[in-house]
Formats: sequence, C-alpha cells, structure tokens
Amino acid sequence: MFEISNELGQIHFSKNVIYRICHDAAESCDGEVRIQNYKGRYQTKRPGLLTPRTASIEEEGEAIEIQEADNGITIKVYIVVRFGVSISGAANTMIDHIYREVESVFGQKPLSVTVVVTGTASKTIAKRNIEFIK
Repeated sequence: MFEISNELGQIHFSKNVIYRICHDAAESCDGEVRIQNYKGRYQTKRPGLLTPRTASIEEEGEAIEIQEADNGITIKVYIVVRFGVSISGAANTMIDHIYREVESVFGQKPLSVTVVVTGTASKTIAKRNIEFIK
C-alpha cells in the first residue's frame, strides 16, 4: 500500500501499520477514547462500552480512513469519548500521537490528521459530530 524508497531499497507498509498507530493513540488517552464510527446503529446500552476489543479490517475501514497522495498521506479517525472527558484534549492528544508515530515509522509527517468525535458515551451514546484537524 504505502512505499518508501531509501538507499537500502523499497519498504512496503500495509494499512494495518496505521491502524495500529491509531489504536495506540486511543490507548494513550487512558481508556477514555474508543475508535468507533458511531452512526446510531449499535445497541446503545451495553456493558463495557469503551473497553478494548478486536475489530476486523472491515470495521477498521469504517472508523479509520487513509488516503494516499503523491506527497504523503491523510488520516481520518472516528472516535467515541467517555462522558466527562475533555473532547478537545483527547482529540489533540490523539492527533499529536499519530503525527509523532507516523513520522517515526514513515520518515515524514502526514499531510493532515483529522479526529472526528462521533459520540460521547455514558449509559448511552449521545451523537456528536465534532471535527479536529491538524
């Protein structure tokens, strides 16, 4: 998917590398954030709403969008935050973490990173649509 050429040759990266970076960014928020593109189709009352889970590639494609251009990549991550957490603080923490890690792995910063808060979770998920871009 993503290729980097250097003096040693070409390096190929899959989308899973960026998915892992995004999940690590969510984990850096101390369990207050979950990567999820909430569209109101999930059951809203369920235990462990923000507990870690394993997602398939199809589910990841809904919650993390990656676009490759000639001069870099753009990343868009959809999240749900726990009620009472600073939405802007969690989003900016994730954006900074993604920038740092993508630069360390790929050797260049992404063109843009967007975090979209699709909901806040307590006993139910309240829909939101708040976008943070850097």
